[in-house]
Amino acid sequence: MDLATAGLFFSWLAHDLEEYATMPGHPHPFLRSAPFLPEDVRRDGLSRDQVYVALSAMGLLMAAASIDGYRTRGRSAFYQSMLYGYGMHTFIHLGSAALTRGYTSGCATALPVVLPFWLFANAALRSDGVELEPRRWTMAAFPVVALALHGGAYLVTRRWKGARP
Repeated sequence: MDLATAGLFFSWLAHDLEEYATMPGHPHPFLRSAPFLPEDVRRDGLSRDQVYVALSAMGLLMAAASIDGYRTRGRSAFYQSMLYGYGMHTFIHLGSAALTRGYTSGCATALPVVLPFWLFANAALRSDGVELEPRRWTMAAFPVVALALHGGAYLVTRRWKGARP
């Protein structure tokens, strides 16, 4: 049980180290065609600062979910929602790579890290008698949370750049 709850953060960390290394400065093909994004993001991709701020904020959410999962022995709705969203986002990474017919940030660790941990955690929780109640809305919320974190990071880092000499 402990590995299923605390492991959520560490699995996320292993996966997001890939994104920390590969996301900055590489415009995703989908970003180029999103008219609601700022021109510099569509053209240049996310800056290193933007990626670091957004992924660190997500890390805080994952750490909070792991702690809450540990505290509730895996029964918390917050932990289960984050676990479900984390596992299901494997398919977003794989779909993104398939649609672009190439590598996209996060797809290299989606299958060997994210999916196996998600399957392991679900099995461990069930074997301990935890009733899993996946919230299907989690998949709809994932893009909203991702856009909010990256949008917030964009605004924060723009202020930083404006404050620099």
